[in-house]
Amino acid sequence: MRRLLLVALAILTAAVAGCSGSRSTGDTPSPTRLESSAAPSDPTPTVTPAPAAPAANCLDGRYRLVRIVGVGNTSILGTGEGGDVAVTFDDGAYVLRGAGEDPIKLTRAGLTGDLLVDGSISGDYRVEGTQAIFTLREGTGSATLSVGPLEESVSMAQVGNTLTENGEAGLACANDALILTLQDVRLELGRV
Repeated sequence: MRRLLLVALAILTAAVAGCSGSRSTGDTPSPTRLESSAAPSDPTPTVTPAPAAPAANCLDGRYRLVRIVGVGNTSILGTGEGGDVAVTFDDGAYVLRGAGEDPIKLTRAGLTGDLLVDGSISGDYRVEGTQAIFTLREGTGSATLSVGPLEESVSMAQVGNTLTENGEAGLACANDALILTLQDVRLELGRV
């Protein structure tokens, strides 16, 4: 149970708290939009990439966590949705904060659990092309994973201590959405 909690928290904070791992930029889905064909005799629309914001502009402002998705060979966490976790990016610094009132609903292989984050993790970041490199500074508060009658809590400082290396995340954004992709997980965030 403790391992699942630490893994769930590491996945949640990996992109913004320095969990190591490189990834292929091919794993990030690119947003698309439909455009009408110029010739009226061809009713089939063509798909063209939607204009994306420069990666350097993605990490600015406040976002809420919408969804966590395991990618690649991830077998520990399926998906997670909801909750009251938000991330604020401000000129090279970030703060991930959970208000401790609304848990993230985790689902894996038909099993469900709740991850309640009541604390914060902060650090620094820099952008290189379409990659973001994150460094962890500190964590305060706690997080609790509940699966049925079982419950396990750890401090955010403990979570931070498990994330000993700096990490990279693939970066994509369009409109008010931000996607951070690591080797085993994709974090989907919406601008607040």
